[in-house]
Amino acid sequence: MISDLSGAALAFVLGLGICFGNYKLSDFFLKKQPDKFSYVSLIRQAVQVVYIVALFFAAKHTPWDRTYLLIGGALGVTLPMLYFTTRLLKTNNSVKAQTGKKEGEENG
Repeated sequence: MISDLSGAALAFVLGLGICFGNYKLSDFFLKKQPDKFSYVSLIRQAVQVVYIVALFFAAKHTPWDRTYLLIGGALGVTLPMLYFTTRLLKTNNSVKAQTGKKEGEENG
């Protein structure tokens, strides 16, 4: 049981790293190329799905139970986004304030 929890913790930490990398990528595009941000969202989602699928298939080669790895990985890529999403919203609002755009305005 303790071994399985350590596997879940490791999967959580790896998921947290992926989540942080996705946040930094999103932050960069929001600041430098906001028109391409929607493409970044697709890439972020694909990275998260690939991570969960990799955990599923790699679990049989580890000493840990697959269920614990999947739970740890899923929590690792989702829970930190509660924090990172609020940071991205603040970044988005500051970028809009700098460019003078109001909510709902389009490029034109």
